[in-house]
This record gives sequence, structure tokens and C-alpha cells, in this order.
Amino acid sequence: MLLTIHQARPEDFPALEQLLELYQYDLSDIWLQDLNAEGKYGFDLARHKRDSGSRAYIARAGSQYVGFALTAPAIVTRKVGTWMEQFFVLKRYRRSGAGRTLAKHVLFDNPGPWELGQMPGNTAAYLFWRSVLTEVTGGNFKELQVTEGWWKGVAQQFHIANAA
Repeated sequence: MLLTIHQARPEDFPALEQLLELYQYDLSDIWLQDLNAEGKYGFDLARHKRDSGSRAYIARAGSQYVGFALTAPAIVTRKVGTWMEQFFVLKRYRRSGAGRTLAKHVLFDNPGPWELGQMPGNTAAYLFWRSVLTEVTGGNFKELQVTEGWWKGVAQQFHIANAA
């Protein structure tokens, strides 16, 4: 599948907001949250619109949205680097290589220290990220169990080298 991946532009944000609704619904059995008065989960993308160290990436196949990735400054297990805040590929495009392509693009677009995590119960994400990280780091990543703080789950720490 031929993907185009870019940082979200102003015209992408309405679709990104809808993709985030699908993402949050997809995780609603393990990410306990309720709908707001408008019947939406809601996700504040203000930081990503300002590009204040937080980035939004869009993946498309032709004119079709395939998925997204949101990054932010590292805050869970590190004080510097990048945190994979949210990552989602529509079900139709899963197991097509789209997720791996999007993940690698985002990782290599942000060289340096990284952290990413999977919530308890999200076994598919855990297996996906271990596979991707084994490929991009040669298995050179550290896995931690985060049990205290605002975010809990399995987190991986690793480093992405600057492009040659």
C-alpha cells in the first residue's frame, strides 16, 4: 500500500478530530471514558495545532485517511525526548503494513530519545510496538512497567539515531 504521511495541516484537523473519536471508541473497553454532552469523547488538539513541541501526523492512501499519530514531549518515563501520545490505524488498513509504515515515519522524523507505551489490556498494540521497535532499534530498547502517575501500562524507552 502506498501511503503519504505528513504533519497535519489546518484542513486535516476536522478529519483528525473524527479519527480521534473512532480511536477512542475502539479503545473504550480498556480506556474508561464517557461521552460529553454532545455525544463525543473529545480530544483537545490545541497543542498540536500550535506545533508547540506536539505534532500530529496524518497517513493517507490516495484521498482516503488511513490513520494518525500524535507526538508530544516525553513526560511519562523521561524528561527529554518524544512520547508517542496516540497512534491509530483504521481497522480496514490494519495488517496491511500501513501501521508499520506510519510508525517508522514518525519515529525517524523525530530522532533522539523516545518513550511510548501501551495501556493494560491492549495486547495487539503491545505486540505491534515490540515488533516495530525490534526492527528499528535492532532490539535495543528498555521495557518498563509504569504503575504510578497519571499514565499506567508498559512503556518502552529507546533512541532513534539521526538520519545519515
